[in-house]
Amino acid sequence: MTTGPATTTVTPVTAVVRDVWDRLPFDVRDPAFHTDPYRHYEQLRTAAGGSPVLRLDEKATVVTGHAACLAVLGDARFGFGPLDTGTQSFLMTDPPEHRRLRNRVAAPFAARAVERLRPAVEHRAAALLATVDRAGEVDVIADLAEPLALDVICALVGVPLGERQEWIEALKWMTAGFDPEVLRTPQENARISCARLDFARYLRDLIERRRAAPAGDVLGSLLAPGPDGSLLSVDQIVTAVGQLVVAGYEPAVNLVGNGLHALFSHPRQLDRLRTHPQAVPGAVEELLRYDPPIQLITRVALRDAAVADTPVPAGTVVGLLVGAANRDPAVFTDPHRLDTTRTPGHLSLGWGEHFCLGARLVRVQAAALLTALARCRPVPTGEPVRHKPTLISRGLERLPVMLTAGPADEDRWP
Repeated sequence: MTTGPATTTVTPVTAVVRDVWDRLPFDVRDPAFHTDPYRHYEQLRTAAGGSPVLRLDEKATVVTGHAACLAVLGDARFGFGPLDTGTQSFLMTDPPEHRRLRNRVAAPFAARAVERLRPAVEHRAAALLATVDRAGEVDVIADLAEPLALDVICALVGVPLGERQEWIEALKWMTAGFDPEVLRTPQENARISCARLDFARYLRDLIERRRAAPAGDVLGSLLAPGPDGSLLSVDQIVTAVGQLVVAGYEPAVNLVGNGLHALFSHPRQLDRLRTHPQAVPGAVEELLRYDPPIQLITRVALRDAAVADTPVPAGTVVGLLVGAANRDPAVFTDPHRLDTTRTPGHLSLGWGEHFCLGARLVRVQAAALLTALARCRPVPTGEPVRHKPTLISRGLERLPVMLTAGPADEDRWP
């Protein structure tokens, strides 16, 4: 690969994500797009004439092919660009800085640490199901997926049990803030700004309390000196925790909602999970592929490059449409069919240097809740479901169900 010098100033990726959405040949604000973005992604394949790369204009390129997305994620010529300290998490940096900073918070997300947490996650999922009203309607999102994800991520960060519930509203609006500002209403932007301020205010207070009582959680890792003795600023810690919390919370919630909604259209596969709970982890991988909680990964070309023989000049925004790549017919047989026995191969949690730090936790939470739910034989109420009007993340606003089988054992979250 040639790695010649950049020919233009590279703008931080966080400032130009809108360049992808604004230039797509369909209206991403249309509710029909949120209901089924995948048929729209097929239009992009057609418009590209079979190529996995479609050049939208001189500023933006979109990638729909699985192999081409993998190539970008593994190529150092594509990254985040200069750090925008006002809006960009210090974790969203390019190597080698990214690796150094990521290592400071990696321990609680490592395989061994997550496995130690698995029993508590499973117990919490069972406890939530044991406390819902089985004679009435249960909202899988608000009553089950959100409380579980909130407890897990708050326990990792080090948020006291009694202070967690007030985070839910702030987290919902902070997640919406991942989308480009120009695609939101002024009222939505105001709510997002308030949520960020409230979140930062709380974290600053928690940081001061935790300085006097350090612990072995994410916040403790960020407060401790690095290997070189350096300390992170309060602003850096607040920004990093904000990204970790939202990135660990929202995908877990959306995966459960999207996944169960898809399984309702495939009742035999849902019943198989009830009778064969050992099949749930494999099913989670297929649900991640079929309707991923993250639809877009964005990079900027840091130097002149090419993707699948398509020139990509330095400074170009490269939108990796995960939802399209996960249904690439060159990789997946009958890609629009849900098959919980399919061999995994999705890109829903990223790949390479910036692979999702909380990937194991997302999988563990989804497996725990889907296993417990399958035992309770949920059936949809018939209420039409609506997708959140977000673009980068994809999830349901509500998923009301009736539970038709016996309760799970109750347990207490530690």
